[in-house]
Amino acid sequence: MRERHHHHHHYHDREGYAYHAGDPGPGPNLHRLRRNIQRGKIAGVCRGLSDYFGWNVKYIRVGWILATVFFFPMPIIAYGVAAIVMKPGRYDGPLYQSTEDERFWRTYSVKPRATFSELKHRFRALDTRIEEMEYAVTSNEYGLRKEFRDLERGV
Repeated sequence: MRERHHHHHHYHDREGYAYHAGDPGPGPNLHRLRRNIQRGKIAGVCRGLSDYFGWNVKYIRVGWILATVFFFPMPIIAYGVAAIVMKPGRYDGPLYQSTEDERFWRTYSVKPRATFSELKHRFRALDTRIEEMEYAVTSNEYGLRKEFRDLERGV
């Protein structure tokens, strides 16, 4: 039997990574810094930051209030600028189709190196899967089975 190159990951089960690595990925990146005017209190800036970074909005609001108390008037000016510069977002339904989509796009936007690493692993998994298929097609067993099928069909 042929000796296979073995990665430290196990990509060989049908439900695993390699068998879904080529599936269509998530659509266009919806993970943008936008004001959330539907769920915001004033202009939706804090809620927009919360949605973008995945932080608890209460902590952002408390931090902004404390910053305003200690550094008045700069946080108010910054909030006004953010309210003008940040576009309002559309929040008429779930932004992502799945938690996997959300995780991918959050990571892509905030940590592109991690996303690159994940994509590298996906391509490595695809390469492993292609290697397995090539081995199956070029093995003696495949040829022998094909000859038996041809004999059974009378070809």
